[in-house]
Amino acid sequence: MATPTPITDEQLAPFRAAMQTIRTPGTYDKVYNDECVFSFDTPFSPGGLYVSLTNWQGVSASYLTSHSTKTSSPVYVLIKKVRVPKPEDPDKVKEEPKTMNDLLQATLPENRYDEVVSLELVAVDPSGSTSAIPFPHDDVPMMVASAAEAVVAHQAAGDAEAVNTLVEDEERPVSKYAEGLVQLDNGVKISPDSSKWECAESGMKENLWLNLSTGYIGSGRKNWDGSGGTNGGLNHYTATGNQYPLAVKLGTITPTDADVYSYAPDEDQMVKVPKLGEYLKHWGINIMDLQKTDKSMAEMELDLNQNAELWAITEKGAKLEPVSGPGFTGLVNLGNSCYMNSTLQLLMASPASPLLLKYGDKAIADSLIATAPTDAPAEDPITQLAKLANGIASGDYSVAPPTPTPTTTDGDEGKDGAGAAAEGPSAAAAMASEFGALLKPRMFKTLVGRGHSEFSSGRQQDAEEYLQHLLEFIGRAEHQASSSGRFTTCMGPTLDKPIASWYQHGLQSRLQCGTTQTVRYKAEPPSTVLSLAIPLTEATNKEQIEVYQETQRLKRAKIEEKEGDGKAKEAEDDGEGEAVLPLVPLSACLEQWAAPEVMADFKSPALGGQITTAEKSIRFTTFPPFLLIKAQRYYVDETWTPKKLEVRLDVPLTLDLEHLRAPSTGVGADGTPSPFQEGEVPMPDEPEVPATATAAPEVIEPDEGVVAQLVSMGFGENGCKRAAVANANNVEASMEWIFAHMEDADFNEPLPPPGTTPPADAATGAGAAGGDGPNPEHVMMLTSMGFSDVHAAGALKATDNDMERAADWLFSHSDDLDGAVAALDAGAAAGGG
Repeated sequence: MATPTPITDEQLAPFRAAMQTIRTPGTYDKVYNDECVFSFDTPFSPGGLYVSLTNWQGVSASYLTSHSTKTSSPVYVLIKKVRVPKPEDPDKVKEEPKTMNDLLQATLPENRYDEVVSLELVAVDPSGSTSAIPFPHDDVPMMVASAAEAVVAHQAAGDAEAVNTLVEDEERPVSKYAEGLVQLDNGVKISPDSSKWECAESGMKENLWLNLSTGYIGSGRKNWDGSGGTNGGLNHYTATGNQYPLAVKLGTITPTDADVYSYAPDEDQMVKVPKLGEYLKHWGINIMDLQKTDKSMAEMELDLNQNAELWAITEKGAKLEPVSGPGFTGLVNLGNSCYMNSTLQLLMASPASPLLLKYGDKAIADSLIATAPTDAPAEDPITQLAKLANGIASGDYSVAPPTPTPTTTDGDEGKDGAGAAAEGPSAAAAMASEFGALLKPRMFKTLVGRGHSEFSSGRQQDAEEYLQHLLEFIGRAEHQASSSGRFTTCMGPTLDKPIASWYQHGLQSRLQCGTTQTVRYKAEPPSTVLSLAIPLTEATNKEQIEVYQETQRLKRAKIEEKEGDGKAKEAEDDGEGEAVLPLVPLSACLEQWAAPEVMADFKSPALGGQITTAEKSIRFTTFPPFLLIKAQRYYVDETWTPKKLEVRLDVPLTLDLEHLRAPSTGVGADGTPSPFQEGEVPMPDEPEVPATATAAPEVIEPDEGVVAQLVSMGFGENGCKRAAVANANNVEASMEWIFAHMEDADFNEPLPPPGTTPPADAATGAGAAGGDGPNPEHVMMLTSMGFSDVHAAGALKATDNDMERAADWLFSHSDDLDGAVAALDAGAAAGGG
């Protein structure tokens, strides 16, 4: 082996001069060694990743100089990685995957590629010039070398948070075999030197599990393709009569944690062992002396979630045309993150979308990144929005798929006129497409979900709920950035408006008494998503559906006659050809939404509260630049089982909604704007009940039959009682209430005694703001709708800090908000308040 070239004192000078700024990360510090905090460049990118030895932030080459200057970081470790295909063993017999897990394991890059890592130490001087030295190298000062080694070896910040999420979601139980665990006194002692650990059965050196009862070291379970282990640990459990089920994974043991698995059939999962340190001491292992050297099961699951080529499974057999370039950048599924990815792609599908206009423009994005906080840019919402939108819009991370190279072999000349095409692209081109074409929005996901019980978890979520949460999150971040002047310096006034205002539409309801024909108009709260039911009766392909259903019926009957009912259902599931589904025009969904609704039990104020009928309809008062529509595909069948409608929507390229706009505002008798049209008579307001005549509120008791029906669906009894009371014992409404409130902290708490008034929420009303001032949280929510701080504060003042009434007040005075607020102030001054 050649002796490395010595590093001169002149080359080492800038590194020695910066030693006072160099810090070594601890176990719980965040190290961004897998992705740039400002872009999606990684160690696998052509320029690699520069990680500061001062603050452990990773940046790409394009941000190196500015980051060094802004954060006073003079020394970085440059990490470059490449993947090379693993050599194939010609003697190994290829096996076909037998389970979904086998198929997923086959897609993991670590099972098909080896990583080659190269490192350098880079110094950046105040002028921006850089100098590099090789690493590792004996001439590098020990302090610099130890810091660089720790940064490279440290678990990436994104992986650490994702692993913690997986562990929290898993909720490993304490093993029933942990207490009073039998440990044999057989003289076995485990060496503290990990290089001496090996499977007693096969001699394997990795994926090793120590049986806590016998001291036997065996390898992990064997995967379908021969990877993983040799089943050494499981074989030992079986060979010893299934008496000793608990095994700990060597290499994962730390003073605070370790992976323990129970082979017992009634557990057969990862478990907790409270006295693990005591049990390990029996085998000569002091957990305080051990450091983590192997991936935990949660980390391996994370690799599977993030790196498995799920497209290779879900799109198998589909003829898809790959696209690439600006606007065609995919997002990696981070493990149950498709709800986030689909929402982000929806919000950035149009070049005119606010996220792309605000953050996708490179000049604006660079300006926002330049003003990012120096201590934690990965924690700054505006910085991460600019990173994400610019990454999607630029096309820098959308790599064109490789084109197969035509080749010929003896005897193939003239086939198809051009010779036989190669079976696949070159290995280098394939890897470039496979590993460089997609974004992993991990920093963004962590930031948006932080503090939210669901979106911070690794569980699947509802995309519409995430959309609402995301818009609120962005609205709060933008309000803060606008208030601080950050937006003023980075983007024009046309873009400095709340994100929600681009999607919110205004609605107005019209209620007409069926007896007196009097009319009432009401401005509904602004909405972000228009929810439409799908009328299957309006399908345009009913004849094709009937033919298809009859064909399927005859096919089932024929197979049933020969092979039985089970085979008939199986044949239906695996039937040839595409199923014919109802095709419903979107216009039919809109017409059903706009159709008048007849109310049978309406207490008409015009009749002094007598019961009559009424007709209610709704129309748009404003149309947003982008109208978000949700098709209600989920429903509850007659057995109260949630199901999904198998239906297709026919969406036209253009859609005229002008006929659904509320009629032009008329003018009242006093000259003020009025929604009433010529000939319409206003419905009187609800009569106010005198305070002395106020009757005690009706006490609603939960109906036992309704509660029993809800409990039979798997919900807790207390929660079902709360739902029944909240919805006047209406079963369908109660079930919807359960889905909306099942995560509430008091959902399964017993109902309070009848007539008990719950304590007022101290965080609402004027008290939350201190005295008579507006509630700051309500001000923020109203400004996110597009209103100014002054107008929002005035509306809350006029409505006693009632959020819903304040929104109505703002929309009803939208023609002259400045004048309305001025009138409020004048009234307050005249009253001598």
